[in-house]
Amino acid sequence: MKGRSRATTHGPSFLRWAGSKRKSLALLGSSYRDPTRHYVEPFAGSAALFFELGPMVGTLGDLNGHLVNALRQVRDHAAEVHRRLLAYERSPDAYYAVRNRFNEGSRFGIEAATDFIYLNRNCFNGLWRTNLAGSFNVPFGGHEMGGYPPLELFQDCAKLLRCAKLRHQDFRKTITSAGASSFIYADPPYFTASERVFVEYGKRSFGEEDLSDLVRLLVEAEQRGAEIALTYNEAMPVPAIPSHWHVHSFSVTRNVGGFRGSRKQHGEILYTSFELPGVLE
Repeated sequence: MKGRSRATTHGPSFLRWAGSKRKSLALLGSSYRDPTRHYVEPFAGSAALFFELGPMVGTLGDLNGHLVNALRQVRDHAAEVHRRLLAYERSPDAYYAVRNRFNEGSRFGIEAATDFIYLNRNCFNGLWRTNLAGSFNVPFGGHEMGGYPPLELFQDCAKLLRCAKLRHQDFRKTITSAGASSFIYADPPYFTASERVFVEYGKRSFGEEDLSDLVRLLVEAEQRGAEIALTYNEAMPVPAIPSHWHVHSFSVTRNVGGFRGSRKQHGEILYTSFELPGVLE
């Protein structure tokens, strides 16, 4: 299945991410049937599936410029980013000082990347959320976040990232650029009509119009020859899913609403443009 063997067993990504499918990687990875296909992920997030699969060539896109900078800096300077990260104090006061600096500074360079990773590893549940002014405003997550990933994981991720194009752009551009030999895995933010989405990009949230555009563009990519895998919340209907796409149910554990005491199982759907026999059926 995988394009290459992984040299570490420490974990798939150096980032935490609310809504991550980390516990379902074995299931999701089975949809990447042909390792020669160009792996495309238009909502990169922690890129956990990309790091798990280790494709020979790929494209990771995201509208979050801070995230893309962090991926680029780890790709090019993994040891230095890790060294700087370990030098940061882990306390509420230090966290809010870094958050202020992060919101007032640049989104480019090693310091910005280290700040981003520090906030990601120490904030509440790995959320990315901004206020209307575009400032990151997630509070300190306490000391239940555990230790930082080892240097070996950063270096392993760096090797895999060198095989990918890293694009700071809207999902529409990423999918439109995907060719006939692509495999596209889309894991967009979820939304409801009554609740604000936690995973935001800049000053706006992913909404119903975006979801409709996403499905339309995925269908067009399939018509060009791409293979498609799309994950979404089982409780939220996805508009205009082609009737020939296959539907596979699985469950994930989420604790976005709190810490250990509020972890709950939620139903998820994996839509694929091709038949996927076996454990997901």
